[in-house]
Amino acid sequence: MAGTIYRPQTEDEKRDFRDIGPYKKKDPKVNFLTDLANKRSEKTKQKIPFFKKAAIDDYEEYYKEEVRKSIKKNGYMKPEDIKPIKMDWNKYSSPDNIVLVEITVQRDSYASKKQPFEVFVRTYRYKYDGYGEEGAYNISIMEDEQDAVKRLKAEYENKEFKETSKAEEVSWLYDRKNINPNKPKPKLKL
Repeated sequence: MAGTIYRPQTEDEKRDFRDIGPYKKKDPKVNFLTDLANKRSEKTKQKIPFFKKAAIDDYEEYYKEEVRKSIKKNGYMKPEDIKPIKMDWNKYSSPDNIVLVEITVQRDSYASKKQPFEVFVRTYRYKYDGYGEEGAYNISIMEDEQDAVKRLKAEYENKEFKETSKAEEVSWLYDRKNINPNKPKPKLKL
């Protein structure tokens, strides 16, 4: 567009205007969601349950309060007034807040096609305290396909199998209801 002049908005114009152009800096919510995705990915790789809904709810509560303060102070919301939040990420994967609800077995049709036996993968279902209905679960962690195949292959060949999967080891930390009564003492700490 020839002859178009671009200029920064005045403070008065910024109140009613939202810039949809490329961001020069990330806003606090984008930073939070990036950190949340990184933490969730890290915990998923470790087979540790991580409840992202509680983290999002905590952030939303904080954000609403900061917006309210900014509006009270300025008469409108200034994004630079919102301070970055320091989250305690361990809270959302802590055995104090999460409990193992059940262990289920699910057939893995893809892995079963490659083996001479049916492959069943264990799914560990957890509940975050304060969320959802009683007896329901919020989080599921599946054991790796390779662990299930090793376990079932040993069973298929009538051999003893003593290994435990990472998902099973982690489940021992969260088993307050004693769902798995034959569990050994947990080896790992969070």
